[in-house]
Amino acid sequence: MGLLDWVFGRKKTAAPVLPPPEPEAPPTIQAANVQGIGGREDQEDSFALLNVTDRDALERDGLFAVLADGMGGLSGGRAASQIAVEELCQAFRAGSGEDIPAFLERAARNASRAVFDACGGQSGSTLLAAHWKDGLLHWVSVGDSAIFLSRNGGVFQLNREHTYLNTLYGEELDRDPICRQRAECHPDAHRLTAFVGMEELPDLDLSLRPLTLLRGDTLLLCSDGISGVLSPAELLEAMSLPPAEGCALLETMVLEKGLMEQDNYTGVLITCR
Repeated sequence: MGLLDWVFGRKKTAAPVLPPPEPEAPPTIQAANVQGIGGREDQEDSFALLNVTDRDALERDGLFAVLADGMGGLSGGRAASQIAVEELCQAFRAGSGEDIPAFLERAARNASRAVFDACGGQSGSTLLAAHWKDGLLHWVSVGDSAIFLSRNGGVFQLNREHTYLNTLYGEELDRDPICRQRAECHPDAHRLTAFVGMEELPDLDLSLRPLTLLRGDTLLLCSDGISGVLSPAELLEAMSLPPAEGCALLETMVLEKGLMEQDNYTGVLITCR
Protein backbone atom coordinates (compact mmCIF):
# COMPACT_ATOMS: atom_id res chain seq x y z
CA MET A 1 0.00 0.00 0.00
CA GLY A 2 1.34 3.40 -1.00
CA LEU A 3 1.54 6.35 1.33
CA LEU A 4 -1.53 8.04 -0.19
CA ASP A 5 -3.53 4.82 0.00
CA TRP A 6 -2.51 4.47 3.64
CA VAL A 7 -3.51 8.06 4.49
CA PHE A 8 -6.81 8.21 2.65
CA GLY A 9 -7.79 4.60 2.99
CA ARG A 10 -7.75 4.36 6.77
CA LYS A 11 -10.96 3.51 8.48
CA LYS A 12 -12.33 6.32 10.58
CA THR A 13 -12.91 5.50 14.23
CA ALA A 14 -16.18 6.80 15.64
CA ALA A 15 -15.86 9.16 18.58
CA PRO A 16 -16.89 7.55 21.85
CA VAL A 17 -20.42 8.35 22.98
CA LEU A 18 -20.21 9.99 26.42
CA PRO A 19 -23.15 10.15 28.78
CA PRO A 20 -24.59 13.66 29.21
CA PRO A 21 -23.35 15.48 32.31
CA GLU A 22 -25.65 15.24 35.26
CA PRO A 23 -27.37 18.57 35.97
CA GLU A 24 -25.91 20.43 38.90
CA ALA A 25 -28.23 20.51 41.87
CA PRO A 26 -29.50 24.00 42.66
CA PRO A 27 -27.99 25.62 45.74
CA THR A 28 -29.88 25.17 48.97
CA ILE A 29 -30.32 27.63 51.80
CA GLN A 30 -29.76 27.01 55.48
CA ALA A 31 -30.54 29.68 58.07
CA ALA A 32 -30.61 30.27 61.82
CA ASN A 33 -30.97 33.22 64.17
CA VAL A 34 -29.82 34.44 67.55
CA GLN A 35 -31.23 37.18 69.78
CA GLY A 36 -30.46 38.40 73.28
CA ILE A 37 -31.27 41.32 75.53
CA GLY A 38 -27.68 42.07 76.54
CA GLY A 39 -27.35 44.58 79.36
CA ARG A 40 -30.57 46.43 78.55
CA GLU A 41 -33.89 46.27 80.36
CA ASP A 42 -35.97 45.65 77.23
CA GLN A 43 -35.55 43.90 73.90
CA GLU A 44 -35.94 46.51 71.16
CA ASP A 45 -34.70 44.43 68.20
CA SER A 46 -37.16 42.70 65.87
CA PHE A 47 -36.59 40.36 62.93
CA ALA A 48 -38.34 38.00 60.52
CA LEU A 49 -37.19 35.22 58.20
CA LEU A 50 -39.68 34.16 55.53
CA ASN A 51 -39.83 31.06 53.31
CA VAL A 52 -36.66 29.39 54.57
CA THR A 53 -38.48 26.14 55.45
CA ASP A 54 -41.11 26.24 52.68
CA ARG A 55 -39.43 24.91 49.53
CA ASP A 56 -42.32 25.80 47.21
CA ALA A 57 -42.51 29.37 48.53
CA LEU A 58 -38.71 29.63 48.42
CA GLU A 59 -38.61 28.64 44.76
CA ARG A 60 -41.57 30.85 43.86
CA ASP A 61 -40.88 34.01 45.86
CA GLY A 62 -37.39 33.60 47.30
CA LEU A 63 -36.13 34.06 50.83
CA PHE A 64 -36.82 37.32 52.65
CA ALA A 65 -35.07 38.43 55.83
CA VAL A 66 -35.77 41.63 57.78
CA LEU A 67 -34.04 43.02 60.86
CA ALA A 68 -34.74 46.22 62.78
CA ASP A 69 -33.06 47.73 65.84
CA GLY A 70 -35.32 50.07 67.79
CA MET A 71 -33.60 53.17 69.08
CA GLY A 72 -33.16 52.84 72.82
CA GLY A 73 -32.61 56.57 73.25
CA LEU A 74 -36.18 57.23 72.15
CA SER A 75 -39.44 56.04 73.65
CA GLY A 76 -41.13 53.10 71.98
CA GLY A 77 -38.08 51.60 70.27
CA ARG A 78 -39.61 48.13 70.45
CA ALA A 79 -42.82 49.30 68.80
CA ALA A 80 -40.87 51.09 66.08
CA SER A 81 -38.83 48.02 65.19
CA GLN A 82 -41.92 45.77 65.18
CA ILE A 83 -43.81 48.15 62.89
CA ALA A 84 -40.85 48.32 60.50
CA VAL A 85 -40.52 44.53 60.27
CA GLU A 86 -44.28 43.99 59.90
CA GLU A 87 -44.52 46.60 57.13
CA LEU A 88 -41.75 44.95 55.12
CA CYS A 89 -43.15 41.45 55.59
CA GLN A 90 -46.67 42.51 54.58
CA ALA A 91 -45.32 44.23 51.48
CA PHE A 92 -43.33 41.12 50.53
CA ARG A 93 -46.29 38.78 51.00
CA ALA A 94 -48.58 41.07 48.99
CA GLY A 95 -46.24 41.20 46.01
CA SER A 96 -46.22 44.09 43.59
CA GLY A 97 -44.83 43.06 40.22
CA GLU A 98 -42.07 45.66 40.63
CA ASP A 99 -38.42 44.84 40.15
CA ILE A 100 -36.73 44.02 43.44
CA PRO A 101 -34.81 47.30 43.98
CA ALA A 102 -37.94 49.38 43.35
CA PHE A 103 -39.94 47.17 45.71
CA LEU A 104 -37.33 47.37 48.49
CA GLU A 105 -37.03 51.16 48.26
CA ARG A 106 -40.79 51.70 48.25
CA ALA A 107 -41.30 49.27 51.13
CA ALA A 108 -38.55 50.89 53.23
CA ARG A 109 -39.95 54.39 52.69
CA ASN A 110 -43.48 53.22 53.48
CA ALA A 111 -42.18 51.57 56.66
CA SER A 112 -40.53 54.82 57.70
CA ARG A 113 -43.78 56.70 57.16
CA ALA A 114 -45.70 54.04 59.13
CA VAL A 115 -43.32 54.35 62.08
CA PHE A 116 -43.53 58.14 61.97
CA ASP A 117 -47.34 58.08 61.88
CA ALA A 118 -47.59 55.53 64.72
CA CYS A 119 -44.99 57.12 66.97
CA GLY A 120 -45.53 60.76 66.14
CA GLY A 121 -41.88 61.26 65.32
CA GLN A 122 -40.89 60.30 68.87
CA SER A 123 -39.31 56.95 68.02
CA GLY A 124 -37.35 55.24 65.29
CA SER A 125 -35.51 52.15 64.21
CA THR A 126 -32.81 50.93 61.90
CA LEU A 127 -33.94 48.67 59.06
CA LEU A 128 -32.22 45.97 57.04
CA ALA A 129 -33.92 43.70 54.50
CA ALA A 130 -32.44 41.12 52.15
CA HIS A 131 -34.06 39.16 49.32
CA TRP A 132 -32.50 36.01 47.84
CA LYS A 133 -33.91 34.19 44.81
CA ASP A 134 -32.30 32.01 42.15
CA GLY A 135 -28.89 32.75 43.61
CA LEU A 136 -29.30 36.54 43.38
CA LEU A 137 -29.21 38.84 46.41
CA HIS A 138 -30.71 42.32 46.83
CA TRP A 139 -30.79 44.40 50.01
CA VAL A 140 -31.88 47.72 51.45
CA SER A 141 -30.73 49.30 54.70
CA VAL A 142 -31.32 52.40 56.79
CA GLY A 143 -29.26 53.19 59.88
CA ASP A 144 -26.37 51.15 61.27
CA SER A 145 -27.54 47.54 61.15
CA ALA A 146 -25.13 45.59 58.98
CA ILE A 147 -25.07 42.85 56.37
CA PHE A 148 -21.84 40.89 55.96
CA LEU A 149 -20.74 38.41 53.30
CA SER A 150 -18.25 35.65 54.03
CA ARG A 151 -16.52 34.32 50.88
CA ASN A 152 -13.24 32.52 50.24
CA GLY A 153 -11.88 33.10 53.73
CA GLY A 154 -12.75 36.80 53.93
CA VAL A 155 -15.60 38.82 55.39
CA PHE A 156 -16.96 41.98 53.78
CA GLN A 157 -19.67 44.45 54.78
CA LEU A 158 -22.08 44.94 51.88
CA ASN A 159 -24.06 47.98 53.03
CA ARG A 160 -23.09 51.52 53.98
CA GLU A 161 -24.12 52.64 57.44
CA HIS A 162 -25.85 55.96 57.99
CA THR A 163 -23.81 57.48 60.79
CA TYR A 164 -22.08 60.81 61.30
CA LEU A 165 -18.79 58.94 61.02
CA ASN A 166 -19.08 58.97 57.22
CA THR A 167 -19.29 62.78 57.32
CA LEU A 168 -16.25 62.91 59.61
CA TYR A 169 -14.28 60.69 57.23
CA GLY A 170 -15.08 63.12 54.41
CA GLU A 171 -13.91 66.07 56.50
CA GLU A 172 -10.63 64.31 57.20
CA LEU A 173 -9.88 64.25 53.46
CA ASP A 174 -9.54 68.06 53.60
CA ARG A 175 -7.16 67.94 56.57
CA ASP A 176 -3.41 67.59 56.65
CA PRO A 177 -2.48 65.17 57.98
CA ILE A 178 -5.48 62.88 57.59
CA CYS A 179 -6.27 61.07 60.83
CA ARG A 180 -8.75 58.22 60.79
CA GLN A 181 -8.64 57.83 64.56
CA ARG A 182 -9.65 61.47 65.05
CA ALA A 183 -12.88 60.79 63.14
CA GLU A 184 -13.60 57.51 64.90
CA CYS A 185 -13.06 59.02 68.37
CA HIS A 186 -15.44 61.94 67.78
CA PRO A 187 -18.21 61.86 70.42
CA ASP A 188 -20.92 62.00 67.71
CA ALA A 189 -19.27 59.48 65.38
CA HIS A 190 -21.97 56.85 65.82
CA ARG A 191 -24.96 59.19 65.75
CA LEU A 192 -27.46 58.03 63.15
CA THR A 193 -28.03 60.35 60.20
CA ALA A 194 -30.96 58.31 58.84
CA PHE A 195 -33.45 55.90 60.41
CA VAL A 196 -37.00 54.74 59.74
CA GLY A 197 -39.44 56.94 61.60
CA MET A 198 -38.16 60.25 60.25
CA GLU A 199 -40.80 62.47 58.66
CA GLU A 200 -38.76 62.51 55.46
CA LEU A 201 -36.27 59.69 55.02
CA PRO A 202 -33.15 61.46 53.69
CA ASP A 203 -31.14 58.44 52.63
CA LEU A 204 -31.10 54.68 52.29
CA ASP A 205 -28.61 52.15 51.00
CA LEU A 206 -29.91 50.06 48.13
CA SER A 207 -28.42 47.41 45.85
CA LEU A 208 -29.50 48.46 42.36
CA ARG A 209 -27.92 45.35 40.83
CA PRO A 210 -28.05 41.88 42.37
CA LEU A 211 -25.09 40.13 43.91
CA THR A 212 -24.68 36.53 42.76
CA LEU A 213 -24.22 34.23 45.73
CA LEU A 214 -21.84 31.30 45.29
CA ARG A 215 -21.83 27.93 46.96
CA GLY A 216 -20.23 28.30 50.37
CA ASP A 217 -21.17 31.97 50.74
CA THR A 218 -22.61 33.00 54.09
CA LEU A 219 -24.58 36.12 54.95
CA LEU A 220 -24.94 37.70 58.37
CA LEU A 221 -27.63 40.30 59.04
CA CYS A 222 -27.14 41.82 62.47
CA SER A 223 -27.84 44.74 64.75
CA ASP A 224 -24.96 46.81 66.11
CA GLY A 225 -25.11 44.75 69.30
CA ILE A 226 -23.07 42.29 67.20
CA SER A 227 -21.41 44.35 64.47
CA GLY A 228 -20.31 47.03 66.93
CA VAL A 229 -18.83 44.50 69.36
CA LEU A 230 -17.15 41.71 67.37
CA SER A 231 -14.10 42.04 65.14
CA PRO A 232 -14.04 40.90 61.48
CA ALA A 233 -11.97 37.88 62.53
CA GLU A 234 -14.59 36.91 65.13
CA LEU A 235 -17.41 37.38 62.64
CA LEU A 236 -15.57 35.21 60.12
CA GLU A 237 -15.06 32.45 62.68
CA ALA A 238 -18.79 32.27 63.38
CA MET A 239 -19.75 32.58 59.72
CA SER A 240 -17.52 29.62 58.83
CA LEU A 241 -19.75 27.26 60.84
CA PRO A 242 -23.18 25.84 59.99
CA PRO A 243 -25.80 28.52 60.77
CA ALA A 244 -27.06 27.11 64.08
CA GLU A 245 -23.53 26.59 65.40
CA GLY A 246 -22.44 29.97 64.07
CA CYS A 247 -25.29 31.74 65.85
CA ALA A 248 -24.42 30.01 69.10
CA LEU A 249 -20.81 31.13 68.74
CA LEU A 250 -21.85 34.72 67.98
CA GLU A 251 -23.79 34.82 71.23
CA THR A 252 -20.94 33.26 73.19
CA MET A 253 -18.41 35.75 71.86
CA VAL A 254 -20.70 38.74 72.52
CA LEU A 255 -21.38 37.67 76.10
CA GLU A 256 -17.72 36.86 76.78
CA LYS A 257 -16.88 40.52 76.13
CA GLY A 258 -18.66 41.26 79.42
CA LEU A 259 -19.64 44.77 78.38
CA MET A 260 -21.57 46.59 81.11
CA GLU A 261 -23.77 48.37 78.57
CA GLN A 262 -24.07 45.57 76.02
CA ASP A 263 -26.81 46.48 73.56
CA ASN A 264 -29.56 44.12 72.44
CA TYR A 265 -28.09 41.76 69.86
CA THR A 266 -29.81 40.04 66.95
CA GLY A 267 -28.27 38.07 64.11
CA VAL A 268 -29.53 36.03 61.17
CA LEU A 269 -27.07 33.66 59.45
CA ILE A 270 -27.88 32.42 55.95
CA THR A 271 -25.65 29.94 54.13
CA CYS A 272 -25.73 28.98 50.45
CA ARG A 273 -24.87 25.26 50.08
